[in-house]
Amino acid sequence: MKKLLTALLFVVAGTAYAGPMELITNGSFEKNGVAAGSWTIKSALDGWSVGAKGVEVRNNVAGTAQDGGNFLELDSSVNSWISQTIDTVAGGRYDLSFYYAPREHTSAATNGIDVLWNGNLLKHVEQDNFTSKTNWFKIELSMFAVGSLSNLSFQASGISDSIGGSLDNVSLKAVPEPATIASMLLGLGMMGLALRRRKQ
Repeated sequence: MKKLLTALLFVVAGTAYAGPMELITNGSFEKNGVAAGSWTIKSALDGWSVGAKGVEVRNNVAGTAQDGGNFLELDSSVNSWISQTIDTVAGGRYDLSFYYAPREHTSAATNGIDVLWNGNLLKHVEQDNFTSKTNWFKIELSMFAVGSLSNLSFQASGISDSIGGSLDNVSLKAVPEPATIASMLLGLGMMGLALRRRKQ
C-alpha cells in the first residue's frame, strides 16, 4: 500500500508541475524537410492545412529561423495561409505565442500577417525592416474556446507580391483553471498526510 501511495504521489506531483501541454503540432515547421540554405513552396505541412497557393518553407535563406532551421513565409506566389484545428474545452482559456519577422529590405505594407481564432481576427502584425538582419518579434495573445474544436490560422495580409512576413515557433497551451490547480494541491496534501499516518 505504501508503494502504491508513493507512486500515486509522484504521478500527481508530475501532473501538477509539468506545466501546460503543447497543443500545436509542428509549431516550428521542422517536420517538413528543406535543405539548409534553400527554400521551397509546399502545399502540405505536417499538422497544418495550407492554402491553395502553398507557403514558402525556408531554411536559413532570405532570413534565419527563430527556432530550428525552418520558418515560413506565407506570401508564396500570392498571399496564402495555414490553419490548424485543435481540441479545446468550451470556455477554457488558451495562451498563444508565435514569432513574427518582417522580410529584410522591405516595408510594412508587404509584411502583414493576420492571426485568426475561429475565423475572427485576433491580431494584425506588420513591420518595416530596412536592414539585412532577420528581426524576430514574439507575439503573445490569450483567447477563449467556444466549443470542443477551435481553429487557429495565420494568413498573409500585406501586398500580394510573393514577398511577405515570416512566421516561426507557434505555441498554444491551455491555461489551467484555478480550481484545477487547487484540486491538485489538495490531492498532494492528502496523499502526503496518508503516507505520514502509514509511517506512524
